[in-house]
Amino acid sequence: MDGQSKRRRALVGLSLAVLLAVPQAAFAAEPATAPTGFNEVTGIYEMFFPVIGSVTYSDSFGDCRSGCTRTHEGNDLMGVKMQPVIAVADGTVGGDYSVSGGWFQGEGSCCAMTLEHDDGWSSWYIHLNNDTEGTDDGLGWGFAEGIAPGVHVTAGELIGWVGDSGNAEACNCPHLHFELHDPAGTPVDPYPHLQAAVVLTEPGGEPVDHGLFVDDDGSVHEANINDFAVRGITRGCNPPTNDRFCPTRTLTRGEVAAFLRRFLKLPATETDYFNDDGTSIFEGDINALAEAGIAFGCTETAFCSTAPLRREEMAELLTRTFGYSVPENVDTFVDDDASQFAGSIEAIAAVGVTLGCNPPDNDRFCPQDTLIRAQMASFMMRAIRLQEAQAAG
Repeated sequence: MDGQSKRRRALVGLSLAVLLAVPQAAFAAEPATAPTGFNEVTGIYEMFFPVIGSVTYSDSFGDCRSGCTRTHEGNDLMGVKMQPVIAVADGTVGGDYSVSGGWFQGEGSCCAMTLEHDDGWSSWYIHLNNDTEGTDDGLGWGFAEGIAPGVHVTAGELIGWVGDSGNAEACNCPHLHFELHDPAGTPVDPYPHLQAAVVLTEPGGEPVDHGLFVDDDGSVHEANINDFAVRGITRGCNPPTNDRFCPTRTLTRGEVAAFLRRFLKLPATETDYFNDDGTSIFEGDINALAEAGIAFGCTETAFCSTAPLRREEMAELLTRTFGYSVPENVDTFVDDDASQFAGSIEAIAAVGVTLGCNPPDNDRFCPQDTLIRAQMASFMMRAIRLQEAQAAG
């Protein structure tokens, strides 16, 4: 074994000992809390998500409407009729538009309302249900019992149900048009605030447990992402809040340098190994990884920190990081013979870090494919758990 390999193995062993000595509770996520309004540090209006259950939505704020005679001043949360709609914050149900600046449609003209928040902000809830169950008759009532102009409600309280009232009747597309207005009455793009909102399991119920991040729910990689964060290898993708992991975002070479350096707890170095990373936030990570004999460039002098990481490059990095041996006379995959990293691909397959890219056959590795952040979390966690199992005997 050469000197570099011995050094890498020593660094890995030290890192593992440190990780196993740190109680997981030290990295535990803070429990979800009730909304507190506008956060001046993050710029986020902290609130409950207005719909209970699964919805789809995109950032359509400012889009053209009615032949571009007006713009869209909210986001459409597409769902199904009769999904519960809740108050996003404490506030008072608005009344007549000309009187209070808010509005409430009822008495045969159902259903939309505003909520004047106690802190001066306001939210609008449009296209609430106006049909009797199982029909599209326009004879239903979309407000919850007791909801009327002037009534004060608490955050998380049921106020109505998703429907297709108003101009949504024409598209047969039940949804909640949700708007958020600042204390001056100006509509703000609700999308980032919805993305950060606390999700409830039912009106007035407990917050949905998102684990460490709010954007990986339902991902097959969620458990690995959470373990990845518990170990301090990732901090999130939206500093300073860091409550998001961006699991489907393409992983860059610079990001993986940061992941590996944190795992190995590598010290800084004064040596500058590459000529193209001077403005990268990952320059220190890249140089530390190169000093340890793990990082390699995209050319002889450049690292290409913003370039997507390919699967074959991932195999080489993990082989160097964990000191895997290249098996002899083994050809697991039919598509990696031309790869310069074919040996490392076989190495991570031999230990079980990868199965392949085309289940159930798994006779292909797809070496040129790029990785998303969630996939890298799973690859690294498999490698880490294998190492822990070996260390435990």
